[in-house]
Amino acid sequence: MSRLKQPGYELDTAFIPAHYQPALLVELAIARGADSRQLLRGTRLSLADLESHEVPLSPDQFLTLIGNTEKLLDADDSSFMFGQQLLPGFYGACSQTLQMAGSCRQLVEFMCEFKAVLSPLITPRFYETDEGLVIYWQDSCGADTRYRFILEASIAAFASLLDWLSPEKICCRYEFNYTEPDYIEQYWVHIGQNLSFDQQMNAIIVPTEKLDMNWTITRKLPFKGTVNSARVQLMQLGWHESFVDQVYQYLMAHIREPINLDRVSTAFMLSPASMKRKLKKHHTHFQQLLDLARKNTAIYLYQAQKYDLQQIADYLCFNDMNNFRRAVKRWTGFSPNVLFA
Repeated sequence: MSRLKQPGYELDTAFIPAHYQPALLVELAIARGADSRQLLRGTRLSLADLESHEVPLSPDQFLTLIGNTEKLLDADDSSFMFGQQLLPGFYGACSQTLQMAGSCRQLVEFMCEFKAVLSPLITPRFYETDEGLVIYWQDSCGADTRYRFILEASIAAFASLLDWLSPEKICCRYEFNYTEPDYIEQYWVHIGQNLSFDQQMNAIIVPTEKLDMNWTITRKLPFKGTVNSARVQLMQLGWHESFVDQVYQYLMAHIREPINLDRVSTAFMLSPASMKRKLKKHHTHFQQLLDLARKNTAIYLYQAQKYDLQQIADYLCFNDMNNFRRAVKRWTGFSPNVLFA
């Protein structure tokens, strides 16, 4: 399997160029009054490292930097301000490719293909329904308590880039799987007012009629050359996705089959104990990822394929509807009759 030939990056894999997203965050924090020594505490970095194109950070170092920033700035808008600087960014050919996107659909496809460069800590994914394109984000390497900051930054980054690239305003809907925060005004200012909280996913829904609207007259040859350069950049980075992403994708690919820790561990050439240790390092565990894969599959089948409860249960190989109802309640906190009403 290709995933075994090219393993995914882990929490302690040093691959994020220091002068990419980490340098933007440090510059923002210092501009807002943060002390550089306190800001870099525990990161094993110096300010000079952030100017170098040869110093890579691990996700763990970047998360420590984010934690220090949150603590020192103690401002509700920090994540959103950071997000507004993230995209298209200064990430070589990948940033150039984003700027040449000819439609919203193409922009999202690029973001997902080049996620290791553009969004190394949180993975964008998408699917399509009658209503539009649903773009959602998942923790890719154990962000834990930093996840909210990264999510807010990522969504603000997408909203800002969409406003910049599109010749007309696209009114998206934003859904979050947590309760409305006390600083809701920051969401209004940086994202918009079409917000829903206590939902099943952290997602943006782009209306169908805006997905393929042409943004620019793209010159085919330069455009293809830029995309190819971005793919070379990704190859040179050496990492396409995280270990957690690979496990999740394996579960999604085999969601209709009997699956357990032993089988997944074998597929990744690990012992079950090693698989447990690796997942624990990323603040997750096998059952949590399996529940997430099943939950997301159930939501996709309901929203995109219009399956009813019985069809969803059959697809996920539940022979007993009572067991399926209990499982959905465990995955989502809601009974299936409420969730899929």
